[in-house]
Amino acid sequence: MAAAAVNDTLDADSLEDFIAYAKEKDLGNKQLARAQAMACDKAFEKLYHDGYMDDDEYGMFSDLLKICYMMKEEAKYKYTTIAKRCNALYKIQEEGLMPTVSREYANVRYRDGEKLHFTSAARLMKPKKPLKKGGDRTISKGHPFRVGNWENKEDKNLWEAGDKGAFWITSERMGFRSRKEQTVTELSDLDHVELGNGPLCVYEKGKDSPWCAAIDDYEMAGALLSRILNGKDACSQE
Repeated sequence: MAAAAVNDTLDADSLEDFIAYAKEKDLGNKQLARAQAMACDKAFEKLYHDGYMDDDEYGMFSDLLKICYMMKEEAKYKYTTIAKRCNALYKIQEEGLMPTVSREYANVRYRDGEKLHFTSAARLMKPKKPLKKGGDRTISKGHPFRVGNWENKEDKNLWEAGDKGAFWITSERMGFRSRKEQTVTELSDLDHVELGNGPLCVYEKGKDSPWCAAIDDYEMAGALLSRILNGKDACSQE
């Protein structure tokens, strides 16, 4: 199944062959579900690369999921969500297609024409000692971010956790909001953002200290910010 998906040869005939093989080997439902999950794992490993899936790869993986009829819905949802994220990263970085999130998902007073591109559960973080500028990944105008081939080297002992809330990015601003605190940065006032050493750290022009937030998906936030700040140049290598 994995080989057929990767080679783009999945069709009605191949599905019949898989069903016939399962009957021949007298495979039970649990065995079939495990086998289909293994096929998804192997196909994903082959189709995922450089941090994302292009449209063709995403289509092949989606076709595989459609014929995994014995997998539980929660397992299918997991694979579908991961594949969609990888394809969204491809569209952002290579094609400049920005996702738009429903405004109701972030408690923000929007301006006319302002679009919400990203929101995430977040926690405001404060460093226990002054930070040195120059994280593992720096995003700014003229300094784009490339997905893939990086990791977040977080040392929780260096940070003090603050309020839980939501982090958001629009076409014009980025910010954090909780019941007690609200922080907003105009993208026109942004000096740079640093990733890779823990929370996402936002440095504004003329300020030495950043505000920082721990979020669910640093890579997605980095890709979006890079595209907003750098336009088509966001897809260039660092």
